[in-house]
Amino acid sequence: MLVRAISLSGVGSADLLKVQELPTPVATNNSGEQVLIKVEMAGINFFDIYQRRGERPMIFPGILGVEGIGTILESSLPLQNFKVGDRIGWAGGTKSYAQFLTLDEDQLIPLPANISSEKLLPLLSQGLTAHFLAISSHAATSKTTALVTAASGGVGSVLIQLLKRTGARVIPVTSSSEKVDRLKELDFEHACTYAEMKERVADLTKGLGVNVVYDSVGKETFNQTIELVARRGDMVLYGAASGPVEPVNPLSLTRNSIYLSRPTLSDFIPTFAEKKERINDLVSALLSGALELSPIQLFTFEEAAKAHHLLESGMAGGKLAFTTE
Repeated sequence: MLVRAISLSGVGSADLLKVQELPTPVATNNSGEQVLIKVEMAGINFFDIYQRRGERPMIFPGILGVEGIGTILESSLPLQNFKVGDRIGWAGGTKSYAQFLTLDEDQLIPLPANISSEKLLPLLSQGLTAHFLAISSHAATSKTTALVTAASGGVGSVLIQLLKRTGARVIPVTSSSEKVDRLKELDFEHACTYAEMKERVADLTKGLGVNVVYDSVGKETFNQTIELVARRGDMVLYGAASGPVEPVNPLSLTRNSIYLSRPTLSDFIPTFAEKKERINDLVSALLSGALELSPIQLFTFEEAAKAHHLLESGMAGGKLAFTTE
C-alpha cells in the first residue's frame, strides 16, 4: 500500500517540496519505528524550514515535519501509557508530513479526548515550548520584566500570555506598528517595534534592563537584545528565524554577569509525567481563558510551498498545519 507524503530532494527553496506516494511505514522493534500512527494533522514549524535551508541536519531525499496529531494503529512492543486507538500528539518526531508515520512510545504526548485537534495542535511544539520558557528556562514571577521578540508569532503569542499569567511585566516586540496595535488591543500595553525596544526597556526599567530576554529571531536581533539584559539576568535564545547567531565569546557575558542559554523542547519533556503535566497546564489555561489562540490555518499537501512561504514571511499570524486527506 502506498501513502501520500511531502518529499524534499535537497537543501533549497520551498518549491522543492513535492507530493509523492511512498510505501506505508511498518511498526518494528527498531528505535523510532515501534508505534504505527495514522496522521490526522501535521504541524508546520520553523524547525522544518531550518532543515529545508540546511541549517539543521537531515537525510535527503526525506520527509519534513516534527509535530502532529494522530491515532495509534499498532505497536510492535507492549504499550505502557497508551493503548491502540488512542488519539495522541507528538512534538519532536520525524517525517510528520505524511499520512502515516512511526514513532516510539516515549515520543507520544497524551491528549484530552474532548477538545478538537484544531485547538490542541498549537499546544504541542508552540505551546510546550512557550510553557518551558515561561516556567523553567526562567521562572517568571510578578517581579519579572520580560522582553519577547517575535511576540506575534506562534510561540511568542503563547509565551507572552503565559508570562502575563505569572504576573510578569511583558514587553512584546514585533515587526510593525499594525502588530503593535493588535497586541495593545490584547492588553499588552508595553508592546513595541524593534526600532523602539531599546528606548522602551530603558524607560520601563530606569535603565537597569530586563530580567529575561526571549529571542527567537536570532541573527538580526541577538546583538541588540543581549544588551538589554539586566544584571544577573537571563538571555534565552530559542530560535533563529533570521539565521543562526554568530559564535559568542563567553567573556562578553561578564557584562552584568548574564546567563545565556539555548534550550530545546526535548530536554523539557523527557518523561511521560512531564509531558502530561505541561500539556494539562496548557489545556487548563486554554479552558480558563488565560490563553487565547488564533484559529489555525490548514493546507493540503499540494499547498506545501505556499505554507512554507507564508511561515517564512513572518505574516502567518497563527499555527499552520497540513491535513492529510
